[in-house]
Amino acid sequence: MGHILILGAGSMGTAFSFPCLDNNHKVSIVGTYLEDDFIEKIKISRKHPTLDIEVPSEINFHKFENLNDEINKDVDLIVVAVVSKGIEWISIELSKTLKKKIPILILTKGLSINKNNYEVLAHKMERLLKENGVEKVSISAAGGPWLSKGLTNEVHTSVVLTNSKIKDAQKISNLVTTNYYHVFTSDDVVGVEICAAIKNIFSMAIGASQGICKINTSNEIKKKNYLNTAAALIQESINEMILFTVNLKGKKETVMGLAGIGDLYVSARRKK
Repeated sequence: MGHILILGAGSMGTAFSFPCLDNNHKVSIVGTYLEDDFIEKIKISRKHPTLDIEVPSEINFHKFENLNDEINKDVDLIVVAVVSKGIEWISIELSKTLKKKIPILILTKGLSINKNNYEVLAHKMERLLKENGVEKVSISAAGGPWLSKGLTNEVHTSVVLTNSKIKDAQKISNLVTTNYYHVFTSDDVVGVEICAAIKNIFSMAIGASQGICKINTSNEIKKKNYLNTAAALIQESINEMILFTVNLKGKKETVMGLAGIGDLYVSARRKK
């Protein structure tokens, strides 16, 4: 039994707490400074407003003001589940409170720019922590097709955790894997994070396939006859994801796995 601290009380962080709890870990969720009212509502009702599901009483919710107290307890894993724009902020806040090396797992998906170059979020957080005095860090990132509501309902879900030191990713996998939450590992940090970020662009194109018809085509025909177009767009999306990923020194095989095709499929289906 370990102690897992999740930063961010939204759908993503709260959903991740379910397999953690099912592995008999102590789970604490600290909301951001914007989530104080949100935290109060959950504490009172034990129902998550976004997920529309009852949250087990064993999952402890705390306001952001309690971060320092919680992080200095015996924590085995810190999970970052804030929005992508909040990565810089939470990195700086962590640098104020981290007193020892604790593994970090980023659930947030996205890309950043540093000195006119793309920067994946794991590398951004590592850079920011070191710039602010935290030298010893091990940061893993999650990718692959998982929707929060499915995870809270224990739908079989497969994801990939990545770290250049793959043994560190495997240790996290051992902490959170359940009979419905299946975790694979990869050392391709760039590939996994690039796929997680850019697949949304292509999923929107695939999701628009119903509308790519003759201008006078009826809605009924569009709904029944879009698969030819969708299939062509999927193929082109995969090709372009490979080009983008390999150009940034990620691996082609990562695009062909859960982080690429798997996540693209879920996102494209969700657009329907």
